[in-house]
Amino acid sequence: MTTIELMHNKKTMRFDVVQLTIYKQAKIVEATGQKNQSYYLFFYKDRYINAKKTTSIRMQSFLKNALQHGHTFSADHPLTKALLNEDHAYRLTSNNQMVQKLTNKYNEIEMLYVLAMFDNYVNEKKIQALCKKTFYNYRRNGQLKKAFRILVNYGQVRPHDTFAKDMLHHFDFQKYKDQYQNIDQLTIEWSDPLYLESVYFEQNFPDTVIKSIIQQYHIDNRKFDQLCLLYTNCSSLKAIENIDQLAQELLAKQDQISLWEQLLVEYPEPKEIIEKLVKLDGYQAILRYYVHHDEAIEDRKLFERVLDAVSTEQLAKDYQPLLETLLTLYKEDAAQLERVLHLTIKKLLQHLPLNEIITSLQDTELPIIQKLRKMEKLTDNPDQQFALGEIYFDLEQYDQAIACFEWEMELAPEDPAPIQYLYKSYLAKGDKEQANTYKQLMVNIPS
Repeated sequence: MTTIELMHNKKTMRFDVVQLTIYKQAKIVEATGQKNQSYYLFFYKDRYINAKKTTSIRMQSFLKNALQHGHTFSADHPLTKALLNEDHAYRLTSNNQMVQKLTNKYNEIEMLYVLAMFDNYVNEKKIQALCKKTFYNYRRNGQLKKAFRILVNYGQVRPHDTFAKDMLHHFDFQKYKDQYQNIDQLTIEWSDPLYLESVYFEQNFPDTVIKSIIQQYHIDNRKFDQLCLLYTNCSSLKAIENIDQLAQELLAKQDQISLWEQLLVEYPEPKEIIEKLVKLDGYQAILRYYVHHDEAIEDRKLFERVLDAVSTEQLAKDYQPLLETLLTLYKEDAAQLERVLHLTIKKLLQHLPLNEIITSLQDTELPIIQKLRKMEKLTDNPDQQFALGEIYFDLEQYDQAIACFEWEMELAPEDPAPIQYLYKSYLAKGDKEQANTYKQLMVNIPS
C-alpha cells in the first residue's frame, strides 16, 4: 500500500493513497486517513500545490471533470509512485496562503489557471472576480492578446463560466479566435503551451504532436510528464530507451520492474522489454508473461533461467498454466521436458500437495512422473521409508528425506546407508553441525 504524509499546523498525519488521476496539467491524488477522512492532493504539472479535505464534490467543478474524464492509476501503479515522494510530508495551506504562493511563483495566466483548479474549495465568485480583474487590466492597457489568453485558458479549467464564454465572443478577439482555430500553426510556434497541452489532452494526444510535446516537456524538465506520455503511447513511439532512462531516475528497482511488466503485454516487440527485465532481475514478471503468452518464448535458455531464478512461491501461484506451458513448449523433446519438469517439480513440492502435481500431469508418461507416483504409493508404507527418502533426496526435499531416513535408522541402527543420507541431507541444507554428527556416527559403525 502506497502511503503519504500530510502536514497541517506542525502536525503530521499518515494517509493511504487511493488513486492518481491525470487531467490536463493537473495530477490529483486521492488519499484516505483514519475515520475515512478523504483528501485530494493537487499538483500542477509535476509540482505539488496543496491538499484539501473533501466531503463533497460540486457537479461542475474542475475536480469533478478531472475524476470523470481523466486517466486514473491505482495507488501502487508505478506512475503513482513516480509522482509521489513517500519520504516527503505534503504541507496543507489555507486558501489565502495558497493564493500568495501562486502569485509569487507563476505569471497571471498560470496563477489564475491553477487557482481555478480549486473551484471545489474556493468561492467561485472570488475566482471569477480575479479573472475579470486580470482580464480588464490587460484590455485597458491594449494587451488584447494577453486578455484573450486569460479567457481561453481560464475556460479550459472552468468551461461553464459565463463571463469567460461571453467575452470570448466579443468582436475584439475575433482575430485571435481565428488564430487559435489553426491549431497546427499554433503548435509550430508553441506560443501558448498551456492551451495547447489542455486541448491535446482532450484529443488524447494525437500521434502527430506527441514528439513535439515530449520535446517541450524535456525543455521544461518535466520528467514525470515525459514518462507518463511515453508510457501511455509506448507502442506507437517505440520509446523503450527513453522510458528506461526516466524510470531509472524516478522509480525504485521494484517499481521499474512493475512498469516494464505492464508495458510488456501491449508492446509489439516484447523482446526489448524482457531484456530490461532481465537486467533488473525481474524474473517473476517474465514468468507471468511467458505463462500466458507461451508463443512469445523464443529463447528457451532464458526461459529455463527464469524457472531457476523465480521463487518457489511464485512458481506455485501459477503452477497449472506453467505446467501446461512446459508440456506445450517441449512436446517434441522428451529429454528436455524431463529435465525442465524435474527442475520445476523440485520447487513446486515445497508448496503444493503431491497429488495436485500428479493430477496436473496425469496424461504424461515420463520418468519424473513415474517417480512421483511411486512417492505417492510409498508415503504411507512404513517398510519403504528408505526408498521414499531416496526420492525426496533426489528432488531436494531434504526435510522430508531426513524424516524418512531417521525412521529407517531407528529400524536398522547398524545400517550405514540411512546415516550416510542423513549426513548428505543436512549438508545440503547447510547445517554443517548436524551433518558432522552423522559423519561421526558413520565412522563409529563397524564396516
